Amino acid sequence: MNDRLLGMVGLAVRARKASTGVFLTEKALDEGNCELVIMAEDIGQSNKRKIENKCLEWNVPFIYHGDKKSLSHAAGKKEMPVIGILDHGFAGAIAKLKNNGGADK
Repeated sequence: MNDRLLGMVGLAVRARKASTGVFLTEKALDEGNCELVIMAEDIGQSNKRKIENKCLEWNVPFIYHGDKKSLSHAAGKKEMPVIGILDHGFAGAIAKLKNNGGADK
């Protein structure tokens, strides 16, 4: 995996500082625990709309990166269209990588 952003997502998941999947990310957003949401670019329209609306409601930034396959691989899960980052440090590092290109750096 040459994508540093996905590598950082993997670290957050292994450190238990991430929620994986639509249901758990929605729950983290509702509880005020989510700092950043990463969605796969090929997420379904229904889930995309649902998560975007929750992020806007709770003023949580969200980004699109990779596809479901690459996001799932980074998280060590199957068919993962969305990951919520629960830690401020990981969220800041991932946002910085996204702003600087994030891949192959």
